[in-house]
Parts: sequence; structure tokens; C-alpha cells
Amino acid sequence: MASRAPARADRGLRAPGRRQPRGSGQRARASRDRCRDEAPMRRGEIWEAELRPRSGSEQSGRRPVLVMSNDGFNQVPTWRSVVVVPCSTSDKQRARGPTAVPLRKGAGGLRKGSVALCHQVTTLDREKLVARWGALDADDLAAVEEGLRAALDL
Repeated sequence: MASRAPARADRGLRAPGRRQPRGSGQRARASRDRCRDEAPMRRGEIWEAELRPRSGSEQSGRRPVLVMSNDGFNQVPTWRSVVVVPCSTSDKQRARGPTAVPLRKGAGGLRKGSVALCHQVTTLDREKLVARWGALDADDLAAVEEGLRAALDL
């Protein structure tokens, strides 16, 4: 009886322990094209981002994030890192104190009232940003800046 190759090969998936070549996935390619074709992201904009992989209590999954990195970096296509603050609709997160900044429904294109989680500020590769939702007004952005000052003791 002839041995059969693993089902993985039948489906065109990579073998265990083998890395997929960088940039070979359709999602990554589409994301790179988006970054090239659209106007650069700007500080204060809300974007939908893919926050996987994450661990522990970090926000994960697909969710809105607020871009907080300097526009000087944001406008350079070869600068891959973006500083963001993840947003959540969780009632538990609302009780976190001055580092959880409330944002009303519609602010920056948010579909629900949310909380900017300044205590979870993080850096993402720009490929993880998948869709621009809108931009916060000056008052909301100032409130998030205060939340970051509290989180980082600035």
C-alpha cells in the first residue's frame, strides 16, 4: 500500500515548520497596495486594524485603533511602524480610570461608543491597518493625549 502525502499538501498549505515567504499572502499584498495608493495615515485618525497575534490581556482581533504616531513618520511609506491606541466597547474597560478615554459613537467614524485604551498603547506594522474610518476632532484627540500622559507618566 503506497503512503499518501499529508492532507496539508493536497490543500496547498505549507509544511509544518516551514515559513511562508514574506509578502506571499493575498491579504498582505492587498494591504501593501492600499498603503501605496491611499493618502498617508495621519495622527488622530481611526483605522480598523488586525491585532493578531496578541497575548494575555492585550486587545486582539479586528478592531478600531487610533493612530498617535508623528505625521512626519506616518507620511514616509518606508517607515513601517505606527504607534496606535486600541479602542474597545467593553464596559469593564470604561472603569479603568484616566487611561480609558471615552469616545462617542460617530467620533472618527466609530460605529459604537468606545473607549481609547491609552494604557495599551502599542506599535504595529502598517500592513495591519486595513481600513480608514475617519478622524477625531481636536477635543477628542486632546482627551486621548491626556490619557497617554497619565498612562506613560509624562
